[in-house]
Formats: sequence, C-alpha cells, structure tokens
Amino acid sequence: MIATIFDIDGTLVESFGFDDACYISAIREVLGEVYIHNDWSKYKNVTDTGSLRQIMEENNIQEKAQIKEVRTKFGELIRRYLQSGGKCCPKEGALHLIDKLLTSDDYEVGFATGGWEHTAKMKLQHAGFNLRNTVLTSSDDADERVAIMKKCLFALGNCFDRIVYVGDAQWDMQATQELGWHFIGVGTRLKGKCEFWVEDFSSQDTFIKILHA
Repeated sequence: MIATIFDIDGTLVESFGFDDACYISAIREVLGEVYIHNDWSKYKNVTDTGSLRQIMEENNIQEKAQIKEVRTKFGELIRRYLQSGGKCCPKEGALHLIDKLLTSDDYEVGFATGGWEHTAKMKLQHAGFNLRNTVLTSSDDADERVAIMKKCLFALGNCFDRIVYVGDAQWDMQATQELGWHFIGVGTRLKGKCEFWVEDFSSQDTFIKILHA
C-alpha cells in the first residue's frame, strides 16, 4: 500500500496567478499597505498562515486576530473570482489520475496544502475534483508544511510500504526530504531539480510507474 499525498496549488490546479493576487489583496485590505516579499521563498513557512504571521512580524503588527480577518477576506475574494467566471483548471490528467488512485486498493490518497482549507476546497471543487471521503489537511492545521503533511499521513493511517508526496515547488521538496518521504516533482519550476519529475499527469502509466520506483 502506497500513501500518495498531493500538494494542490500548481500541482493539481492551475491557480498561481489569481491565488497569489487574491492573497496579497486580502492582506492589504485588512492590514494596509504592508511590505510583502515578491519571492515566497523568503518566508520561513510558505503557507497561508505561516507567511501571514511573518508578514505581520516584519511590519510590526501584533494583533493576531487579524489572521482570521485576512483568512475570511481571502475566501471572499477567491469565491468572487470563481463565481465571476475566473479560470481554475485542473492540471492535465489530474482528474483521471486522482479518480484512478482513489478507486484502487493499492493507494491511499490525501491532499496536504499550505493554503487554507476553505479556499483549497473551493479551487478543487471548481476544477472538478471529487472530494467525498478524502483527507485534506491545510494551513488551518499548522503553520509549517511538514506538520501539515504529517497530519495528513496520520489521518490516512500508518500501514504503508511507501509514502510519496507530489508537489511543484522547492519548499515541497525540502519538506519531503525532512520527513524522509519519496517525492515526485510536477511542472516547470522543478524541472531538472529532483530525481523524479513529470510535466503533468497526462500519462497515468508513467506517473504510477514512478510511484513505485
């Protein structure tokens, strides 16, 4: 049995353009014209809560209740974007791959995202993913990506021959290395940077072969 845990943004759904824009807009609507690094790798924890905490610290903002306000505003902006016809497409082949893994006795599938749960579900559902009876852990569960991933694995169970995380960014790969799990990189940002890599999920056979590599 293989635990197969997926990141969401940039891995399963094409959301970077609007997701970052909505996140930054939500922060500035609540906190004002705060300074935000234009490179997310500058943040210790590249998660919605983790990055926001650091933004608040670097801008000398002490009121922690504003994290909830930003979260709410972010959800409103994502919902408005999607309801107004904004695009949030699945990565090529992702819908069929997830369905195939979910219906197989050889895999347990989970989603572990650095985003907040409410917006993660909005994006997955809009892109056409079936979320019934699936495990999803998020930045609502922890600030650190490693902790989010561990919680997802715990929810899936502990009787696995192999644990694989699938992500599209350097911080996904680093978290996987810290946990000692196997990693599959997806998309252009990790091309040539990890041992196992796919452009997308258009070839299910290729991906499943790598899962067992």
